[in-house]
Amino acid sequence: MNRMGKRIAAGLCTLTLLCSLTSPVLAVEDVGSGYEAETSSEEAAEIRVNVSIFENIGRSWILNPMQITCKSGDGLEELMDILIRYAYLEDALVSGGALLSLTTDDGDVYKLDSKKEQSWLLIVNGIEYEALQPTLGEDMSYNPFSFSDGDTIQLVFNSDVTAETDMTAVSVPSRSLSSTTQDIPWDAAYDTAINTGCGWLKSNATDPFALTVLGAAGNSVDHKYLTRVLRGILEKENRDGLELSQDILCVSFSGISAESFSGENLLSELVSFPDLSRLATIGGLLSYDCNGYSVPTDALNSRSAMINVIMAGQNEDGGIASQRGEKSDILLTALSLTALAPYRDDEAISPCIERALEWLSGQLKSDGSYYRNGYSSCTATAAVVLALGSLSIPLSDERFCAGDTNLCESLMEFYAEGSGFSERKGGTTAEYATGLAVLALCAEKTDRNPLVLRSQITGSGSINLTSSEETSEEPSSQPVLDEETRKSVRTGLLGAVAGIAAGLIIMLCVLIRLKNKYGHGKKPENPGSQTKP
Repeated sequence: MNRMGKRIAAGLCTLTLLCSLTSPVLAVEDVGSGYEAETSSEEAAEIRVNVSIFENIGRSWILNPMQITCKSGDGLEELMDILIRYAYLEDALVSGGALLSLTTDDGDVYKLDSKKEQSWLLIVNGIEYEALQPTLGEDMSYNPFSFSDGDTIQLVFNSDVTAETDMTAVSVPSRSLSSTTQDIPWDAAYDTAINTGCGWLKSNATDPFALTVLGAAGNSVDHKYLTRVLRGILEKENRDGLELSQDILCVSFSGISAESFSGENLLSELVSFPDLSRLATIGGLLSYDCNGYSVPTDALNSRSAMINVIMAGQNEDGGIASQRGEKSDILLTALSLTALAPYRDDEAISPCIERALEWLSGQLKSDGSYYRNGYSSCTATAAVVLALGSLSIPLSDERFCAGDTNLCESLMEFYAEGSGFSERKGGTTAEYATGLAVLALCAEKTDRNPLVLRSQITGSGSINLTSSEETSEEPSSQPVLDEETRKSVRTGLLGAVAGIAAGLIIMLCVLIRLKNKYGHGKKPENPGSQTKP
């Protein structure tokens, strides 16, 4: 019974793992020869369009004006798919060339509502449409509406009770996205590495950083693990700035606002924390932006102050160091880019980002990885992958490729099958290397910074310090069973007891029958003839 239960459980786990691996795989055009190659080239022809999304009711941008690369022949539905894929939108519904509904990455929904007199207005090259109708071709047949190279597409969520918005002076930044040839294929092995890396962290990690990684990867944890980590954060005393920023990230990715964590406001502590190091400042800016926390502009550690501290660490070569003038550090530079990514369109910050990217490009080794402290480093390589993903820079960018090897392939060389990632190739699995590698793979999979929550959380949470969930220490030789195994053991024990009881009853019945059959033959036929003693 026990063995059968474990086999069933193993089968269910395998089925669950297979289901979790069914994610979209990015297709890569196969450049063959002859007619097939020409057809593939025609299908992959690229055009550039300028797109923006504005909501006229609250008079704010849903999507700031940007330039996007898409395929020739793409229409409104394909355009929405691109924006969803790059995580600028969560969902969109298009029907008959009309935009019916749009959901932002923050979960805000904008949909047609005749009762509220709300509608979507589509403006293409200054011409307003309610729906993009099919066009009549030269052969007198109707073709689906498609955009042309250089088109300006402006989507406006409008209400009849709001004033008109002048969309004629939309500026388009130089930053662009590509939806076609600039993607590397996503390998199922990367999903396996994410899942097994998360599993290893659950069993071996001791730092709150691991819980941040698990939350960012969307990997669930049991109540005891969550309570143990969060209780450890609450009981900390005299934490430094870096620990504080890491704790804010951990609490936020546990679904609790850092502004209301068991009666403590961790965010206010960070806002006024004195003398933050460069690394702590990077972590602090990441913790501010992970949940879109509001920070006073005149605070000691305001967003602008933290950004200035990070940029002040940039050397003349473009890299960033703990102290300006010291040797530029790959890990610090990459993490700085991840923290500065949300501000990349700012005219004062963009040059800093470009110089740092140029320096990182020059540090790539011939084996396709990044070195730190004299050896090929998992954390350095993973940090660069995370930075590029946060900046929407594809890994196929020639600046970050060594021959035919991309950084994801190089990162997987640090992976130990069925375990996690080691800092050096062939080394032992390490906590920080595994966590950063998982984040990097998640960034590449989703084309976004995984350290930014998709939906803002505001809920408070409390940790019971005297909870009965607290377990006493046991000898290291004592096996620790999970709940499923305990159930299997209990089922096996009940089955064994029931079997023993049934056996005893059968044996008792046999003995009684034997006694009745042979016991009577030993009695005297005439009891009265017996003599008394």
